[in-house]
Amino acid sequence: MTPALPDVLVVGAGGSGAPLAARLAERGLSVLVLEAGPVPAPRETRDASRLAAAMPGHPLAFSYPSELTSGRPHTVTRGRVSGGSTAINGAYFRRPRAHDLDRWAAESGDERWSASSTAAIWPRIENDREFGGTAGHGSQGPMPVSRADLSHPVSAALVSAGLAAGLPLEPDKNSSPDANPGVGATPTNTHDGERWSTARAYLDRAVDTHGAPARLDVRGGHHVVSVMLEHGRAVGVRALVTGRIESFRAGLVVLSAGAIATPHLLLISGIGPAAMLRDRDLPVVHDSPAVGARLSDHPNLDLRFTVPASIHRHRVEIPLGVALHASTGLGAEVVAGDIEVLSFLRPLSGMLGTDPLDNHLSLLVSTLRHDARGHLALDPVDVSAPPHVRFHYAETEIDRALLRSAARFASALLTSDPMRELGARSEHANLTALDDRELDAWVLAHLSTALHTCGTTAMGSDPTTSVVDGRGAVHGARSLHVADVGMLPSTPTGGPAASAVLIGEVIAEALAS
Repeated sequence: MTPALPDVLVVGAGGSGAPLAARLAERGLSVLVLEAGPVPAPRETRDASRLAAAMPGHPLAFSYPSELTSGRPHTVTRGRVSGGSTAINGAYFRRPRAHDLDRWAAESGDERWSASSTAAIWPRIENDREFGGTAGHGSQGPMPVSRADLSHPVSAALVSAGLAAGLPLEPDKNSSPDANPGVGATPTNTHDGERWSTARAYLDRAVDTHGAPARLDVRGGHHVVSVMLEHGRAVGVRALVTGRIESFRAGLVVLSAGAIATPHLLLISGIGPAAMLRDRDLPVVHDSPAVGARLSDHPNLDLRFTVPASIHRHRVEIPLGVALHASTGLGAEVVAGDIEVLSFLRPLSGMLGTDPLDNHLSLLVSTLRHDARGHLALDPVDVSAPPHVRFHYAETEIDRALLRSAARFASALLTSDPMRELGARSEHANLTALDDRELDAWVLAHLSTALHTCGTTAMGSDPTTSVVDGRGAVHGARSLHVADVGMLPSTPTGGPAASAVLIGEVIAEALAS
């Protein structure tokens, strides 16, 4: 007797895939999840103070060749483990702001993404340790949310510096309105110093509506290499399993492999810009010019500083401390809080495992909007090889001006009276004195990325400028959906991990209705 096909096959058990699969199974659908990495994730991924798995070459990460800007090669990583990047990243869990959500709703032509439509979803996502049960927050959801204690000397000094600079106090960065973002504790998906990935939070507790174990089959070590399309309809996928290619069929296929792997799968399956596909000798199943073409991310700068040795002895449960959001007012599009500064209360190099003896702390400063867009392209020789990612950072005058403003703001924080009184010493204390040309050169020399990639499978109603609709359905292919942050038309003004969970919830609701 032929086994019944699963109702839904989900590719990837990451930030969106895990919540999507769990919620679909809870609604009575049979769900098969194919994850390239190990299931469950190794226990080492639970330690929120460790980021070594996010380093290029680590077995729990995919590594992708990239170019930050012309002549600046880089390697970006994404999680290769159940929980995806939520199992290996900095555990930053900030919701998108209302203007992000309303912009996505407008661009997708689908009201389900608006701030008002999603307001009821957030409480069922989270178990907020500080604000759970208050208006707009949940205390029974799968994702724990907690914040560092602002009494740590570095956090206290940065709060004072931010307030002195005119920023408002923002106690809860997951409920404040768009107006007046300021300084406050960073929300994280952690509890008691442990990182909680989406797989740990959702898949481990999945039950159906009657409380029985959900109809959910999650398989690790299954690296999906292509989508099987028959007469324009997705019928399954092919995956590499212990050295051989196997086929898996299902009634519906959902790609939740992430903003780099998902467009890569679409391209090698024949859905993408026709010219690129023909150039790589791939069949053109559907000419979709926007696949990989609207990449959005946040450029990043690391400003390092030291503090007296006595401060390092303070107990730190959550490495991320204070987040500061300032506004530049630059350009035609004014976005409140378009500069973000995240402070680390432990040496970042030690967390990454690159230099355990380094005692420098870091302020990571990013610009949360940008003018230029990046793109993703297939390897010109081997289409199955990791695709090439080009961010196009600092390639327009407005983007360079935003980065200069961000660098000067972070440098001013480090040399503020509260930080000097703390005994902080910065190796970037002179940035405010540099002219624009000199500062542009410094920025290019220190440029990195926040790894907040979105937009590569952007949603919208026009198939020439978007890849999916507001339900995640791929234009030009039946029974094929996308559910990951690649479908967001632009990166939220903050990290996208919470947005990824929201995507899983929204698409599950759409598919099960």
